[in-house]
Amino acid sequence: MAKPPVPIWIILLPILIVVAISALLPLVAPIGERPPDEKWGGAFYSNSGDPSLLEPKRRGVGYTLNFGNPWSWAVLLLILLLAVLPVGLAVVNMIHAAK
Repeated sequence: MAKPPVPIWIILLPILIVVAISALLPLVAPIGERPPDEKWGGAFYSNSGDPSLLEPKRRGVGYTLNFGNPWSWAVLLLILLLAVLPVGLAVVNMIHAAK
């Protein structure tokens, strides 16, 4: 007997979470002056003296993580987990379906 396919919510839930977080970022991002140029390393911003998690990008539109803040690494790990989780679940489902 064939197993039912993966429920669509398993694939769509991480995408919806990322979209929701992206929509809420402007509400929690700091509004103020531009971060100092010497704290930028290419496209990355790292200033351990700055308590904010998000900083306005130096060029373009949007925000970037302050990698001097330890919580930014947790946010980055969560984003990567949400990106890899659907693929991992699909692979596990394919392995079980092949048995």
